[in-house]
This record gives sequence, structure tokens and C-alpha cells, in this order.
Amino acid sequence: MKTVLFLLVLFLIPIIPASAADTSQVEGTGSARIAELYSDLESFDVILYSNQPEENLTLEVSLVKPERETEEVIAAQAFSTGSFPANTRVTKVGFWNIRNAERGAYTLRAKLLEKEKVLSESEYGFVYGSNSASKLQVDDLVPNSEGITVVLSPNQASLFDIEYMLVDGHNVIYSAKTEKAALTSVPETFSASWGTLLENNKEYTGRVKVRVYSPSRGFIASTEHFTSGDDAEITDIYQDETGASATVLGRSQVPFEGNLVFSVYDLQENSGNSSSVFVESIRERVPVLLNDDDETVEVAWKERLTEGIYRLEIELFGNDGDVIERRETIIESDLSPLNASEASPGTGNATSGENGGTGIPGFSVTAGVAGLALVFTLFKRLH
Repeated sequence: MKTVLFLLVLFLIPIIPASAADTSQVEGTGSARIAELYSDLESFDVILYSNQPEENLTLEVSLVKPERETEEVIAAQAFSTGSFPANTRVTKVGFWNIRNAERGAYTLRAKLLEKEKVLSESEYGFVYGSNSASKLQVDDLVPNSEGITVVLSPNQASLFDIEYMLVDGHNVIYSAKTEKAALTSVPETFSASWGTLLENNKEYTGRVKVRVYSPSRGFIASTEHFTSGDDAEITDIYQDETGASATVLGRSQVPFEGNLVFSVYDLQENSGNSSSVFVESIRERVPVLLNDDDETVEVAWKERLTEGIYRLEIELFGNDGDVIERRETIIESDLSPLNASEASPGTGNATSGENGGTGIPGFSVTAGVAGLALVFTLFKRLH
């Protein structure tokens, strides 16, 4: 009996600690936290991290100006973080609307809560309007439906990283980085294209955050709002008496679902006065395009254009039915009306009258067959 109890104890000893260790590990690493903060008087960002998926936590942020004995809360916000995946750094962005800001020190305070329970809190301090000039400055920032472009100028030679952000509300829906960029003496332009689809006629924010390496790590951020829209352009056209084509290039991350309209007008001279007589118009759908995609659309006229000079008008219509671009060119045809009718669909080269399809006057298929039958009969009688 003692032997049986001893063996049972040996069997249970390795199981109990392993179970307790697994449970404590899940409880210890499952809590979400604030990993990083940044703020200036224009915007702020908070980087969140968790080892497990999170749903609808609350982020509270406040901008505080410390005083000698007290402190003043300049602005405060609270919003839901929504859902975010495990083991991923998730950035949330917000914007301040500070007017008549005073020089001095400020502090960003952030709390991450699950209902009323504080999961994590952190602070970030910065100085506004100090006399110490940054090594870099943002001269211009232009975001649009294609991407974002920033012009940076150096106050001294600098090595830095640029993070480009596409922001929808508080969410960074796309980001890209340029690392170890350098400026020495003259301004330069840096750009990035959006790698995600945009909705038509929606407001987004383009943001850049520049990290300077030395003498100590510092940041510069700049933001601009823009309204997305579909866009494309005609890059090449071809035309003759039989038809026309146009190549369309996408210029937006809003899917382009427009149309091309080809219209032909006969240019006529009447007593020294020129006029345009409408001939025909063809509308064709453009295949869906994104930024830097291109497609060629071809059309054929119902009838080949006879001798004369024609005006071809090509209009590119966008998703909302607006004319994005209009191009005009000339078609010069030397095709005579007779040749045009011979080449018309369904006529082939056949003509009516005495001359049949063989082109031999007075000869018909029926007569040929009868002649062959007569020759065959005479041949049989002779043999």
C-alpha cells in the first residue's frame, strides 16, 4: 500500500506546478499596455501593445500645462480603441485644437482602461516655443488620394527616419517608413504612396513623424487633412477611319470605375464657313484602375469614315459622372465612298449585275455545272 501511495505522489508532483505556471503566464502577459507616447500642440499618438486580442478598451488622454504650484488641463479626450490583434504595435492618433498657446513645458498624460479598471498609464513631456532650433524643419506637406509628399530642410546635416501615416479618425489605417534618410545643406522632397484602398469623397488625414537621431532622440510631426477622390488621366490616344483607342492611367487609391466617350464630328466647309456635323458617339466602360494602373480601351466605328477631315472628341468620366479630362484630335481619311461601301461589313467583295463572284462576264455556277454534266455523258457514250 505504501508503495502505491509513493508512486501516486511521484505521478502528481510534475503536473501541479506546470498547470499553475501556465495560468500565471497567461494572466501576467494578457494585459494591454501603453508602449510609447508622443505629442506636440498639433497632434499626439499613442502606441498600444498586448499579447492577446483586445476589444473596446478606452483611451483617455489629457494635455496638461504645469504651473508653479498647480497645473492646468488644456485639453482632454477619451475614445474607444476598438479591436486590435495580439503581438502587434497599434498606433492611435488624435489632434489638438489649441489657440493662443503659451511658451513653456507641457505634459501628455494617457490612461488605458478596461471599463473602470486602469490597465496602463504613461506621460510624455515636451517644450513648446523653446529657443533651441531643431536640426530639421517641415517646409511643406501635401497628402492626397495617391499618397503623401513632404519637403524637409536641414538646419544642419542630419540623419533621420520618416514615418508616413494615413489616418482615419483615430486609426492609422496605413503606414510606411523611410529609414536612415539624410540631409546636408539643401531641402529635399520625400514621398510615399498609400498601400490601401480609399473610399470616394471621404476625409482622411496625412501625417508625417520625423525621428532625428542626434544629439538626442527627438521628433517632429506634421499633419494635413484631405478629401479622397477618384482620379485618372488619358496618356495616349490612337485614331483612324476605322476606330479609335485611349489609354487611361489611374491616379488614385480610390478605385476608378469611369467611362470613356468617343464622339466623331465631320468638319465641313460651306461657303467659307466651317461647321461640325455629328457622325456618331460610343461610350465604353474603363476597367477598374488604381494608382499607376493603366488600361487601353478600343472602339470601332459603325462604318468606316469616308474621305474628309473629322474631329474626334474623347471624354473621360469619373465615378460621379463628372468629366475628368477632355481631349480632341483630328482624323483625316482618304477613303473614297466606293471603297468604303466595298469594305462595309456584310458586303465582302461581291457585286451585283452580269458579273458574278467569279469576275468572268456571262459565266454562272449553274452553267458551269451543266457543261460538266454534258461532257461526262459524251465521254461515257464514246466508251
